[in-house]
Amino acid sequence: MSDLENFLLEVYLVVLGVQLIYHWLLFQKLAFAKITPSKGTSEPVSVVIAAHNEAARLLALLQGLAAQNYPDFEVIVVNDRSTDGTADVLRKFRQQFPELKTIDITSIPEGWTGKKHAIKQGIEAANHDLLLFTDADCSPVSENWISEMACGFQPGTDLVLGFSPYQKTPGILNQFIRFETLHTGLLYLSHALAGKPYMGVGRNMAYRKTLFRQSGFGGDEKYTGGDDDIFVNRHATKDNTEVVLSQDSQMVSIPKTTWQDFFKQKIRHLSAGKRYHKKDQTRLANFTLATLAGWILFFWLLAVVENKALILVPFAIRSLSFYSIFTRSGQNLKVKLAYWALPLFDLCYTIGYPVVGLIALTAKRIKWS
Repeated sequence: MSDLENFLLEVYLVVLGVQLIYHWLLFQKLAFAKITPSKGTSEPVSVVIAAHNEAARLLALLQGLAAQNYPDFEVIVVNDRSTDGTADVLRKFRQQFPELKTIDITSIPEGWTGKKHAIKQGIEAANHDLLLFTDADCSPVSENWISEMACGFQPGTDLVLGFSPYQKTPGILNQFIRFETLHTGLLYLSHALAGKPYMGVGRNMAYRKTLFRQSGFGGDEKYTGGDDDIFVNRHATKDNTEVVLSQDSQMVSIPKTTWQDFFKQKIRHLSAGKRYHKKDQTRLANFTLATLAGWILFFWLLAVVENKALILVPFAIRSLSFYSIFTRSGQNLKVKLAYWALPLFDLCYTIGYPVVGLIALTAKRIKWS
């Protein structure tokens, strides 16, 4: 082999080694987490939901919340400038669900984005310290959703992170969306279990009102997105954050049905990453770049190096490590995927994620749709 090939082979082995370190120091935390029965709690809960033109999807969530098996809770839906029938849906459902409180917003103050302002109004109207959040296009897996998430609040806990998968529907797009969602869950839940929480998803997370009162959205009011992950990034610590993994604690969300809508959603989600703490950006970037470099060097070296075993064996070890942990994590969270397609999804995600991330970092205007 030439000197260049020897050098690139060394780099190849290093980046594969970096991936293995992430697999077994971080990701195994979720893969091998023990999901134990939740301890009971009766602390009052305020469920807060921001809704913008959600008339077609809001009813399923309200029905799921009305059926919750929890002794003391209220539901606050903030109707943010909706122009469809959202207000009518809320008005009709309130007649059969007295725990439902609604707030109608017709305008937002300067310097605020719609969703953050809606969430702030919901928090201010909440009667209880324990705040549980989800989105209007979600529905709880079970009647014990509130109970399971509330049980995450142990003495000293201010933040509870849950998992929110997407509904299973036919098609390759849905398979990839659910792969990407599990991949995201593997990242943020494993980090939190390792004492390094850096984000959560607004579809299923909780925190105390007293925590929000400390600094609110901390000057990020003007940015679209970040009401969940940036808030967690600002406030979460290894001591004040808990993770709930039981299937009953999950919130299922409606997935996008076109690639265009999916990419727009991911750009909106990833745009918040540039405001993460530098240490979190660095940790995530190191794994992303190591994975991307691993795939690129795998194909390049496989084409030029005569001894293919030098390339195939290390990559097989890396792949077996990642796919076994990924599959075990999915089983832990009761996520059913076409695991035979993992290599294809892995490659597509590895190439596509940095591209979408760069678009998100440079995007100037991102809307809450």
